[in-house]
Amino acid sequence: MNTKINSPLCLISAALLLAACSEEDVVHISDRDSNPIIFHTSLPTLTSRAQIVTKDNLPHFSVTAFNPADRDLVTPAGLMKEYISNERIINEHGEELLTSEKCLWPAPGKEGNLAFFAFYPDLSNGAKLVNATTLSGNNLAIDYKLTDFRVAADIADQQDFITAYTSGSIDENLFSGVTFNFKHKLSRVELHAWSANKNCNIEIAGVRIGGIGVRGTFDFKPIVGGGRWTGDFDKGSVEYIYRQGDQIVSLDRTAGSALTAGDAVSIMGSKIGDDDNCAMLLPAAYAGWDFSGDAKNGNKQMYISVLLRVIDATPTDGEGDQQYPYTQDVEGYDASNISKVYLAVDKATGKTVSSRLYKNADGYFTDKDFTSAYALPADEEVKEFGWAALPVTADWEPGYVYTYTLDYTSGVGLHDPENPDAGKPIISDKVGISVSVKDWLSTPSSGVVVPGS
Repeated sequence: MNTKINSPLCLISAALLLAACSEEDVVHISDRDSNPIIFHTSLPTLTSRAQIVTKDNLPHFSVTAFNPADRDLVTPAGLMKEYISNERIINEHGEELLTSEKCLWPAPGKEGNLAFFAFYPDLSNGAKLVNATTLSGNNLAIDYKLTDFRVAADIADQQDFITAYTSGSIDENLFSGVTFNFKHKLSRVELHAWSANKNCNIEIAGVRIGGIGVRGTFDFKPIVGGGRWTGDFDKGSVEYIYRQGDQIVSLDRTAGSALTAGDAVSIMGSKIGDDDNCAMLLPAAYAGWDFSGDAKNGNKQMYISVLLRVIDATPTDGEGDQQYPYTQDVEGYDASNISKVYLAVDKATGKTVSSRLYKNADGYFTDKDFTSAYALPADEEVKEFGWAALPVTADWEPGYVYTYTLDYTSGVGLHDPENPDAGKPIISDKVGISVSVKDWLSTPSSGVVVPGS
């Protein structure tokens, strides 16, 4: 159970069962028992899928602390047990002073300088905390890790990950409390696109980022931000395929289209989150996909792939012929080899009206097993899309936003590594790409000032 503390006076009252304190009521710290540790939070604007998280609406965070002064926590082998172990601190209604019944300052005789670590969100998807911290003499060697941290494969399900480290003692922090200055520990990646091609129109309905870390270990350390990634990542891919309510992105010659780099628009889906069309990924240096020597990407190097369709803007028959995905065999390519994604789209609005569909000779279905047929209304049409990829190199740092802008004026890229014709050009592979970098941090929301301090 979490406890809300509204002022230092309440702190003293709770600890001593006193109605009030006066100058005559001198209380020595050594006489106190069961003093709650008060936590404050200070953090920049954080992004989750549902909302912008600040210190006022951060739902909770987890705290671990080590106390090298408590020798009872040291095993015969020298392992230092946690003084506070992964205790959840709930932020109730934006209260500024937070604690829990398990977060108490050490008893007299064991009042050491505590090392505090905090993180959010909670353990999930098999992640676990592993403590191998040791104490030898007065030397505390912190070895505390979060292992099997996974980045969600569906970009819409990804969350920010923040951590903090601080230290404190009952002598210094009984009344002032302990402040966690949280830092972002993931990199934020955004994809934008534009095209000035007069000969074709491009429609976009999904993104994939491959050859990147999807599972790793975070090493908590007594440093700014609370620690760092070990860099030993399992590689994989993340993606977002447009779903019900997403607006198909059209790059064409209409007045509202993105015709210059300055007009480039997000292609990560309008339903991922308000003003939050991004992926949250493990920071590292990534080599680019070797599309000619390792087309299937067995070495799991980085690429960006976009789910798109290309329509001839000046067809001779007046009806916009689909150029990609191929509807018939073209020189060097078998149209049946193209990995296609089918989406039902509202004819009037251009928005998707279902999750992806699956096609066989009997029609369209909402499942891979072709058991749930999709009845296509008159006001909808099914559009087919194919993946078009580009090799990308990156050197991502935690807490930064990387915006990749794709220029489709002269081409659309290469067949995706997951396509049977992986690595081969699609129409033309001449796609321009640029990246901008900015600090994720906005003006930090300040930590609370304790009244009377």
